Amino acid sequence: MSQKFYIQKNVFQLTNQFSIKNQLGQDAYFVDSESFPFSQRHNLLNHERQQLYSINRKSFSFLPTIYVKSNNQTVLTVVQEYSCMNQELTITGTKNWKVIGDYTAHDFQIIENGQIIAVIKRAWVSCDEQFEIDVQFGQAELVIATVIAIHQAMHGVRLSHF
Repeated sequence: MSQKFYIQKNVFQLTNQFSIKNQLGQDAYFVDSESFPFSQRHNLLNHERQQLYSINRKSFSFLPTIYVKSNNQTVLTVVQEYSCMNQELTITGTKNWKVIGDYTAHDFQIIENGQIIAVIKRAWVSCDEQFEIDVQFGQAELVIATVIAIHQAMHGVRLSHF
C-alpha cells in the first residue's frame, strides 16, 4: 500500500520549522532545523514532536556528506559524488538503497534490491509547488529523512528551497 506525503516549497522561510503533510492535508511530520556556523542539523519529528531521525551534515568535508541518525546511531550516509558529466549520490548504511533519476529537480526514485520503494516528484496543488513523496513499502519516516538528506547534499545546508 502506497502512502503519499507532501513538502511545500517555501522560499521565504522565516522559521527553522516546517511540516510534512499526508495525502489528507494533515500534518504528519515536522522538521526542526538548527543552524551552526559550519553545519546544520535537521530533526524529523512525529506528530507528537518526538524525534525520529536527525539529519546532520559533516563539517569540513570536501564532498557533501549527510548522516541520517536514529538514537545517535548512523542509519544511512548520503554522499554527493562529483564526476565529469553530472553529480551522483551514494547511499550507504543499513539499507541497500540507490537513487535514480534527476534528484536536482526533485524527480527521482529510491530503489532497494531492484524494487521501487519511493518516488519523489514535483507536484502542483492549489497553485503551490510541492514535492510529493510516494512511499511504496512502509518505511515512510526513513524515506522522508533520506529525502531531506538528499536535498541537503544537493542544495546546501538550508532547506528553504523545499
